[in-house]
Amino acid sequence: MDTFPISATQFIAGTRKTRARTTTSKNWAIAVLTATLAMTNSLAQADTWISAGSAPASSGGGFSLAVASKKSEKFGWGLGIVFNGEIAGNNVLDYPVPHNNYTNLGTQRTGNAIGLDALWFPAGESAWRPYAGMGLYYDKRAEIARSNVTGWHYKQQEKSAVLMGGELGMQYRTAGGTLWGMGYHTIRGGFLSVGWATP
Repeated sequence: MDTFPISATQFIAGTRKTRARTTTSKNWAIAVLTATLAMTNSLAQADTWISAGSAPASSGGGFSLAVASKKSEKFGWGLGIVFNGEIAGNNVLDYPVPHNNYTNLGTQRTGNAIGLDALWFPAGESAWRPYAGMGLYYDKRAEIARSNVTGWHYKQQEKSAVLMGGELGMQYRTAGGTLWGMGYHTIRGGFLSVGWATP
C-alpha cells in the first residue's frame, strides 16, 4: 500500500481545477438564468408553463425543471434541466486516483443534464391537450473512484454524452386561461406543470 498517495503538485493542481469548476458552474447558472429572462418577452405572447419533477433513479435521479411554450396551434418547445442527483462535479478531482488503494463507485452524473425538446399537440387548441415531445440533452457523467486513504473522489474516465429523450403529457386549459398538466419524460422523469394561456 502506498504510504504517500498524492504529491503536493497533484494536490495543488486538483485544488486549482476544483476552484475553476466552481467558477464555471456559477457562470453556467448565470447564463441559464440570463437566457430564461431574455425569453420572457417572447413567452408573454404564448401559452407558457413550468414543469417540476424528479428524474428516474435509474439515470441518476435529481430534481428536474422545465420551461415550455406553445406559440402555434400544433407545436411548442421546452427547455429542460435535471439538477445533479449524484456526486457534485465540484467535489471530484479531474484525474484518476494516483494510487491503488481505492473503491470504484461506478458511473455517476457529475453535472446537470440540460436539453431542448420539440413538442407536438395533435388536438390543437382544445381544453384537453395531449402532447408528445422529443429532445436532445447533454448529460455530464464520469466513472468515479473514492480513495480509501484520503476519501477524495476522482474521475477515472469521462463518459459525457448527448442523449435523446421522449415525453408524453396531458394539459387542461381552464376557462380562465390557467394551464394544468402532468406527464413523463424519459430523462426528466415524472412531472407536474402549471402555466397560463394567451387570451
